[in-house]
Amino acid sequence: MNPTTLSNLSADTTKIPAEVLKEIEIFEGEVARLKRGEITADQFKPFRLQHGIYGQRQPGVQMVRVKLPQGRLDPTQLRRLADLAESYASGVCHLSTRQNIQMHFARIENIATMMRSMAEVGLTTREACADTVRNVTACPMAGISPTEIVDVTPYGLAITQHFLRNPICQKLPRKFKIALEGCTDQDHAATTIHDIGITARKQDGRLGFRVVVGGGLGSTPRIANVLTEFAPPEDLVTICEAVIRVFDRHGQRQNRYKARLKFLIDKLGFEKFHQLWKIDFDLIKSQNGHYTLPAVHENPRKQPADPRAWDREKATGPFAAWLKYNVMPQKQPGFHLVTIKVPLGDLKSAQVRSVADVCERFSDGYIRITVQQNFAMRWVHEADLPAVHEALTGIGLAEAGADRIENIVSCPGTDSCGLSLTSSKGLARALTGMFAPGDPANDDLAGMSLKVSGCQNACAQHQLASIGFHGVGKKVGSHTAPFYELHLGGSNTRIGPNVIKTPAKRAPDAVRHLLKWYREARLDGESFENFAARMGKGKLKESLMPFTFLPSYDEDRSFYVDWGDDKDFTTEDLGPGECAGGAYEMMEGFLFEADQEIHLAGVMTEKGQTGHAVNKAYRAIVAAAKGLLVLEGIDSSIDSEILFKAETLLVGKEILPRMFSRLTDQVKDLGPKSPTVEFAREKIAYARSFVEASHVAFDKHGRALKQTKTQAADSPEGGERPATTTENAAPPVLLDLSGVACPINYVKTKLKLEELEIGQRLEVILDEGEPIRNVPKSLQGDGQKILSQEKKDDRHYRLLVEKVN
Repeated sequence: MNPTTLSNLSADTTKIPAEVLKEIEIFEGEVARLKRGEITADQFKPFRLQHGIYGQRQPGVQMVRVKLPQGRLDPTQLRRLADLAESYASGVCHLSTRQNIQMHFARIENIATMMRSMAEVGLTTREACADTVRNVTACPMAGISPTEIVDVTPYGLAITQHFLRNPICQKLPRKFKIALEGCTDQDHAATTIHDIGITARKQDGRLGFRVVVGGGLGSTPRIANVLTEFAPPEDLVTICEAVIRVFDRHGQRQNRYKARLKFLIDKLGFEKFHQLWKIDFDLIKSQNGHYTLPAVHENPRKQPADPRAWDREKATGPFAAWLKYNVMPQKQPGFHLVTIKVPLGDLKSAQVRSVADVCERFSDGYIRITVQQNFAMRWVHEADLPAVHEALTGIGLAEAGADRIENIVSCPGTDSCGLSLTSSKGLARALTGMFAPGDPANDDLAGMSLKVSGCQNACAQHQLASIGFHGVGKKVGSHTAPFYELHLGGSNTRIGPNVIKTPAKRAPDAVRHLLKWYREARLDGESFENFAARMGKGKLKESLMPFTFLPSYDEDRSFYVDWGDDKDFTTEDLGPGECAGGAYEMMEGFLFEADQEIHLAGVMTEKGQTGHAVNKAYRAIVAAAKGLLVLEGIDSSIDSEILFKAETLLVGKEILPRMFSRLTDQVKDLGPKSPTVEFAREKIAYARSFVEASHVAFDKHGRALKQTKTQAADSPEGGERPATTTENAAPPVLLDLSGVACPINYVKTKLKLEELEIGQRLEVILDEGEPIRNVPKSLQGDGQKILSQEKKDDRHYRLLVEKVN
């Protein structure tokens, strides 16, 4: 901490609204109670989150998220955040993809002081986290874009002001995100993946808005439904409130993994949801009338601050590249938008202060954060561009290539986040090193993006990237290796499908291969998004399969060490509750192995090793079947048993199609030692069809096991569970899982609960260690009620569960 800075941060509380000052005092009081031991950390957590304070991977410190409507700040606010980061946090401000600023490594006892200091300059952390209406985001070019229909800034501010501290949205079933877009050429705000997305429209000369609902990313990505194609401006706030009221009243509160608006719409059906919304909309509109748009203060400089005579055509070197890639003319003649490229969204406090100086000197006095984790400085005079570049060069922020493929987006990852599995920033740095900033050789990759998330929660919005990664771990024997799931062909209006899983250390090579292939095989004018769609998931997977293989630990330890680290990779510090996700990953791992075996079978056939090829095809079938049998709580290592169970259970329950009812007979004939190429290809074709059918079954049935343990790690429990009485209750059903390891014990418990009626109890015997640590947490995540947990003997525990849903 900087003592000089600290002495200057005592807030003038007379400038803070009374209600804001009161809530900060309440927060401070709750922290004091926590310190005295009057409340537990778990009891304090929902309150902490509602005030924008997240726990970190590191114990004893917090992440402070500042809620910045539409990412808009003035120089005074920038300087204040720089001071706070330097005095009370790590000295770094992180720009998020939802136009917030985050400060890490803050101690809880200092946060009320930080809140007062922020409130003095009009900033708040309130409802930046928790089950509330989160930061309302918008296109960073609002008000200046040559293609916009209207400046959406005042509409976004009206929505923000209406819901901030509004009692109707203080304890929603789950978080709620809203975004606005005014441009016609591109959806810069990614409205289609928000709970509510609002886009300006013109109809018969009248201004209106298209509204979509139910979008989202994460483990279950979803493009939003159209609620209305054209709504008058005066209805926007009412439309949003009606959606939120329906969500609040009908949303899931027992299972947080199924609690977002997108799940409610899928459960009700969109037609039913729309009916409920219309009822609320009509009622609210009849009661509340209209709202007033807040004023938006933008004061562009009438004269340049440091005019210089210069000729754009004669610009060379870094300045020319910066002009080409970081500067865009506004619709207002003579003014420009300057995008300040912020590598990985991280700025040191000194840089933030310098950005404030540059903004104050050369722009309208405001700056905006973009979804690409950059700063957008608007209203810069043409004559000031050389001076702006010079000033940014002096603070290390004049790098060219904003919003290009080399402008890689990354979440904080394991640097600080308690939810992350991998070092997303480490991989992002490795990928950044592949590209020279502003290199014209990459002009043919215009429109492409690279994004890296450390887990499936998609804080870097990897599913919207041309090439997106999200981190996972893969256990191999006694070691775990960092891996990434690779998503291809996404955009702000399209979810990029997951194609393969690659070791973290192979990810850069996979990107090099993709770019080379795209350059060689694309059609004239074909975007990467369209290229990926034309190739299809099958071809993409086959082409990338060589980048999925992992050497053993003894062969190359570096594959078991994450980017930027020197220690063996581990996920043990993520805590308990991974059974459900573990079961999903177990299935996924076997299917991944099946894909690799099919790939190797093809390679060996081409090399004339037909006997080995047929064996690989056989092993592919066994691996895929073994993966799907996890659905039935079966973990066998005997091929004949696996194939028999696949026939009787998977085909019998129509998880797999009837064409595989004689699976054992089909695969038992491996042919002679050196079968013909035709024989090998026939066996490979059958194996491929089985593996493909297994993937379809996995997508349909396995998703139920894909719990987002990472989402629950620092989230308050949603809603109250119904009260239960055990008086005169029937004896519990017994399930003895002693000796059954994770995650199969969880799957067996889940299957047994499916046989019971709501309110029935299940007594489960579990081993000590991972089983008793993980299974109860996973069942709670499913929305089931844990009644008791007690030691049975030296090696076992007795768990009593009530079926709730």
